[in-house]
Amino acid sequence: MPKLLIASGDGPKYKEIFAREAPELEVKLYRADDPTLPEYVREMDIFFAWRFPPEIVKDAPKLRWISSTGAGVDMVMAAREWLPKGVPVTRMVHVFDTAMAEYVLGFLLAVQIDFRRAFRQQDAKVWKGWHFPALRGSTAVVVGLGSIGSEVARTLKAHGLRVIGVSRNGQPVEGLDEVHTVDQLDSVLPLAEYLVLVVPLTPETRGLIDGRRLGLLPKDAVLVNVCRGAVVREADVIAALEDGRLRFAVLDVFEKEPLPPESPLWSMENVIVTSHMSGPDDAPVNAARFLENYRRFQAGEPLEGQIDFERGY
Repeated sequence: MPKLLIASGDGPKYKEIFAREAPELEVKLYRADDPTLPEYVREMDIFFAWRFPPEIVKDAPKLRWISSTGAGVDMVMAAREWLPKGVPVTRMVHVFDTAMAEYVLGFLLAVQIDFRRAFRQQDAKVWKGWHFPALRGSTAVVVGLGSIGSEVARTLKAHGLRVIGVSRNGQPVEGLDEVHTVDQLDSVLPLAEYLVLVVPLTPETRGLIDGRRLGLLPKDAVLVNVCRGAVVREADVIAALEDGRLRFAVLDVFEKEPLPPESPLWSMENVIVTSHMSGPDDAPVNAARFLENYRRFQAGEPLEGQIDFERGY
């Protein structure tokens, strides 16, 4: 009977689903204060996890697979030095694409229409219209064209935006107006009325958007970050928002999470702060993806979403 350890806030939901769909799995939920945990870790075959102390896997000699419950892999990469050699690590793919694309489009529309003005006038019972320019026809630069970034780009394109993609290899993506490599990022930033970040956090992308690159954006540009906070230099973003180089920022992720109460981002009129929610967890969907990979795992087939440690995602 394969032993599965789950470290997730949705652990009870996953356990219930797996009991029904894969009853041969012996499932235990991770609890740091569980005295039986070390013994179970030494015997576990599969680790299904999001946040966990990285050193937990160092005493797992029978571990054969780690499945991340998220699309990002930086949590798992932090445990790399502790992983038994050769253990495959996978991430969730094709589960957050639609929600994150709708988040980006929805907030771009909200910024363009000036939804905050609507709320202020409603609260004050003020009847006064205003002009807002169409989002359609604007130019968006989408940095990162994995499954999520490609869906974001396609959604914006379907709404009538000109979409320029930036990816590691610069390979064309059907439907996009242009695709460039990361090395060419500086040349496309001056075109980005909307800059949307959807890249994984790797040594190459950490601090990718700093004060210099923010200075390359056109006046009144809007920044949207739905990947990882450390991809941008947060202090540089704050400075750009304060001095008007950025018109607006929609930020779902931050260098430190939860965002500290003292951060000026909370109270800035030209910022939307959300709580790392653009890709909402859906336990039944995640469980179904895990179970399909579990079938592959049992059959000795290639696993979906396997991480390439050299690339970092």
